[in-house]
Amino acid sequence: MKKYLLSGLAIAGLLMATSNAHAVDFSKPYVLGEAGYSFGIKDTGDAGILGIGMGYHVNEYLRSDLTVGYRGWSDVDMKTTVGKRKTDMWSVPVLANIYATMPLNHNLSVYGMGGLGMAWNVTDDMPDAKGATKTNFAWTAGVGLDYMVNNCLSLDLGYRYTDLGQARVKTREGYTGKTKQDVRSNDVKLTARYYF
Repeated sequence: MKKYLLSGLAIAGLLMATSNAHAVDFSKPYVLGEAGYSFGIKDTGDAGILGIGMGYHVNEYLRSDLTVGYRGWSDVDMKTTVGKRKTDMWSVPVLANIYATMPLNHNLSVYGMGGLGMAWNVTDDMPDAKGATKTNFAWTAGVGLDYMVNNCLSLDLGYRYTDLGQARVKTREGYTGKTKQDVRSNDVKLTARYYF
């Protein structure tokens, strides 16, 4: 997964270096697609991340969007009396995000962002515990660089800290220990936005 992320960043850098871009005509709606890598914190495993969304670029300094993501191919450690027990896990976060943007030139800008929403964390069965779905409050905050390739397309490389609440399992006979665990990560994403 990491090599695909690095390849994507290299392609984005090449586009940025060779394109003859122009500043966006603001006050436009857009759709987006994103992909990246999620580095789990503490008892949360690493994961691949994908997402889609739609939003509106209000003006030169402000935009917002609604995204639906998928954090998959991951796991989480449940703490039991006999040590940590891994269970596979995937998550679906839905977030409303807002971005404060500072232009550096006609094409390049930096931004800070924050998002609030919900996440559905799903775990698989373990030998002595059943998998379960837990609905959580979720939030994210981050920074990034945004580059306008042309009037219709921008590329965004960003870092985000993400808290997706908790994952849980349902106990069976013989299970002793925690049934819930925090799901937190440091995420690196490459996002493409298409303006109408």
